[in-house]
Amino acid sequence: MFSKEKIKRFFSIFHSLEISWQIYTVTLAYIIIMTIAMINDWKTGILLLLLLLIVLAFLYFNMETFVQNINALANDLSKEIREAHEDSYNRSPLGILFYDDKQRIRWLNTSMQNIIGKKDVLGEYIPEIDEQISQFFAVEDDKHWHIIKYYSKYYKTLHQKADGRLFLIDVSDEVNIQEQRKNDRLVFGYLLLDDYNEVIETLDDQEAADFDATLLKEINYWTNTYHIYSKRIDDEKFILLMNLATLAELEQNKFKFFDELKKKNNLQNILVSVSIGIAYPSKEEVDYRINDLAKQAQANLDLALGRGGDQIVVKSQYDKARFYGGKTQQTQKRSNIRSKLIFQAFQTQIQQCDNVLITGHQVPDLDSIGSALGMYKIVKLFNRPVKIVVNEDEFNSDVKELIRLSKNLNVNETFVDVEAAKVLISKKTLIIMVDHNKPSLSDAEELIDLAEVVIVDHHRRGEEFPSNSVLTYIEPYASSTSELVTEFFMNMRYSKEGLSAFEATALLAGIMIDTHSFSSRTGSKTFDTASFLKSRGADMDQIQILMKEDYAAVSMRNRLIEKMEVFDHFAITKGDNQTIIDNIIASQTADSMLTIKGIDASFVVYRRNDHTIGISARSLGTVNVQIIMEKLGGGGHLSNAATQIEDITIDQAYQKLIEEIKIFKEDK
Repeated sequence: MFSKEKIKRFFSIFHSLEISWQIYTVTLAYIIIMTIAMINDWKTGILLLLLLLIVLAFLYFNMETFVQNINALANDLSKEIREAHEDSYNRSPLGILFYDDKQRIRWLNTSMQNIIGKKDVLGEYIPEIDEQISQFFAVEDDKHWHIIKYYSKYYKTLHQKADGRLFLIDVSDEVNIQEQRKNDRLVFGYLLLDDYNEVIETLDDQEAADFDATLLKEINYWTNTYHIYSKRIDDEKFILLMNLATLAELEQNKFKFFDELKKKNNLQNILVSVSIGIAYPSKEEVDYRINDLAKQAQANLDLALGRGGDQIVVKSQYDKARFYGGKTQQTQKRSNIRSKLIFQAFQTQIQQCDNVLITGHQVPDLDSIGSALGMYKIVKLFNRPVKIVVNEDEFNSDVKELIRLSKNLNVNETFVDVEAAKVLISKKTLIIMVDHNKPSLSDAEELIDLAEVVIVDHHRRGEEFPSNSVLTYIEPYASSTSELVTEFFMNMRYSKEGLSAFEATALLAGIMIDTHSFSSRTGSKTFDTASFLKSRGADMDQIQILMKEDYAAVSMRNRLIEKMEVFDHFAITKGDNQTIIDNIIASQTADSMLTIKGIDASFVVYRRNDHTIGISARSLGTVNVQIIMEKLGGGGHLSNAATQIEDITIDQAYQKLIEEIKIFKEDK
């Protein structure tokens, strides 16, 4: 009855229970209570002892049955859980797939089967199932979920490559809602009719009314086609409201409507074009304000106008600007009134400052130095301390020759380097940037952010621009910056002291170098200013000396022209990767290539120094080479532009240029 084996079996089963130690504790407490009762009242103690023996006997004889019942219950429960588990796997919206190390499917649930779409893929080799399904297995990150588009739907994906497991869940609705919300974000724009008032002034009342009605009809047609809200707030200005989806559609067709509108106006001999500034909230702007968009849109419109108008600028606060249009030469739009107003404002700025620093662009040409010397003289006439910030090591031969020709120019008094200029600068210093508007191109780049800035330039404005400019005079239709500076002297022609013969020569040399001796980018004002400078003693013989070339330069230019290749009216040549070529030789080569019949644009790729490749670009005005150079980090004019690329070979720069030309031609 109480055999040794049975007792051993009892304790084995008993100890297998997780609550065995709790039973031991309760039993020990019971024995202590029973002992105390035995001492105080032996009858009560005997009864408690009998109760303990009965319980032990019951457990001894029924332990196996008890455990069997528990196991049976556990098995039933386990079966139900397993069935529920399998059911949840198959009914779950989460797609689950297991595969082996040979990329064959071991198991997948119903949701995954529905996602894949094929009836039976168990045991199949994954890459053979579907080309697009491979993108799920290309995910290396096994810690985070990734959203992947699979045909027309989006799936949240977790790929555990080490364990051979893939989990997918359909989030198409959420993604579409987010995309819709993004596309519905507000876009704000300003539309300006270039030269509208000037055109209206040339028409009689009936013609003006007809022209205005026709123009308004065209704009309304465009806004209605793309579901854009427009409101005319001035004779020449409109507010535009749209969403991001509409903006994306407009950018996709590159605002072609306005090219067509311009063609229609040109056929009617009406010189009206459109400039637009459009602002949108970037991804970083979760909460954006409409007034911030309006300010950005106005800044974008100013940028479009600063680049000559007839173009669209699209930019958010944090993203790079995108430019459309502006691919053809505009008519000259300058007036004496604007020049006089700018000069008056400039005079006020000079009178309010303590001293002036003038800076041209790096590797200055005759226009940069000539306009700097002209501004130097103006500041001197207003009795303010002034210096020109230069790097004399970068002077070209023509600039060195110009300075050598001067009899009265005190070089040490006039010019300083950047380090010396740092000592002179203060909060009341005024910096004048001539012949450039990008701080990164300046000879005084380190100083631009330290004081207020005035800009006098004829290059189209780029996205990079001084944040602290107080006066901006950018005229892309001027032949040169020297022409703009000369107009300042023409506005003060009755002052007691004017230009010296040397200063007039320097300014005229600047005009001639940028117009290729009046053969390109000239207007009536160009000849007016040249005539004025000639009357002030400008020496054409000295200018001819400045513009003379040595034999080595002519020889290098001819070698580059011999290597020229032509692609659909675009001429391109490149120097050797080891040969350093002067930027003047490169620009002269581009000019010479442009004189060849059938060439609309020319490009010279050359090595400027050990670390920099330069590209000089020219056109006859039918091709906007500035757009191509901007894509490569440079800038300039529609018909005259350049760029510099660091740490790259000649061949690599050549290939980059070819790619941008192809894109330009496709866009056009």
